[in-house]
Amino acid sequence: MILSKIMQSMYLKIYISIVTSNTQTYVSVHTLKGSKVKDLRIENFEGEEVSQRMISFIDTYISESPFYYVSYLDNSSHQGALPTCKLEEFLEVNGNETYKTICYDGWSSYTSIVDLSKLEKKYASIGLDFVFSPFSILENFFKDKIEAAATLYALVQEDNITIAIFEHSKLKYGEFLNIDNTKFEHSIMTQEEEKNDLSFDEDQLSVNLEDIDIDEGFNELDDFADIEDLDSIDDFEDFTDVSVNEKEIKQEQHLREEEHENAGFNEDYRRFSAIKNALKTYYTDEKYENSFIESIYIASACDLDHSLKNYLEEELFLKVFVRQVEITTEVFDLAKREKI
Repeated sequence: MILSKIMQSMYLKIYISIVTSNTQTYVSVHTLKGSKVKDLRIENFEGEEVSQRMISFIDTYISESPFYYVSYLDNSSHQGALPTCKLEEFLEVNGNETYKTICYDGWSSYTSIVDLSKLEKKYASIGLDFVFSPFSILENFFKDKIEAAATLYALVQEDNITIAIFEHSKLKYGEFLNIDNTKFEHSIMTQEEEKNDLSFDEDQLSVNLEDIDIDEGFNELDDFADIEDLDSIDDFEDFTDVSVNEKEIKQEQHLREEEHENAGFNEDYRRFSAIKNALKTYYTDEKYENSFIESIYIASACDLDHSLKNYLEEELFLKVFVRQVEITTEVFDLAKREKI
């Protein structure tokens, strides 16, 4: 034991943190001398596959010391958190072989053993020492808040959202969702129709847009046949062709502009829907001991505009607080607690 501490004091400690999304992989390298961070490097890699470039980048640093630790933030869709350490109270499980669980102070996080096995194979060329739950990130990041009354906390990443409700440091509800792959019960609404009631008693929030008849108003053009100012029917046909083409071009241009502007709108609305549906489950499912939620704290690991905050404030009447989070640094903090 003493010899091990002496050895560790002679070498640097290297902490590799890996966080993936559908489009990118983020890798940070924290180099410690003693307990202090001597150096930090962050690199982004296209896609979520383990590329040779990523392997070379990591090998460059772990070759500097025998004391290195590689951590990964779990993004498996088959994970969650429960207000108990007994999964069978909430989930249909087959023995202890379905999920890997970690029990905290009266609550637990779980993830699929099958997914963990796939992850281990995927990173076999690098090797993983720790796989952290995003619920651990939430608990650690908001450790100064979770001792309060029942409050909802959300970790928002590019394509995932982690939702947890803590009350006096005890987890009451937890859910992890990939917003790109999850089919929410409510479809995206237009900005005008957002103003309608969004209470939890409404089962249907989807909007059926009426078909737009672009030929509307042209049915009466036959009346122009008697107008003497038109030299010929050919001239009239040329006139109508130009008018219709210009209208179609303008409509297509408008749709492209609207689609571009609403890209972020739709993404934030899906996040809003995930939070709203989580609250509905928390309030209505008898398995959960619920208390009224007045506030939500968001840890934002991606670029958010004001849309999500506005939805939550205006439609659910929540007090919303947003903090930016460097997600790989949070993973590093958890790993450091394990192997300081």
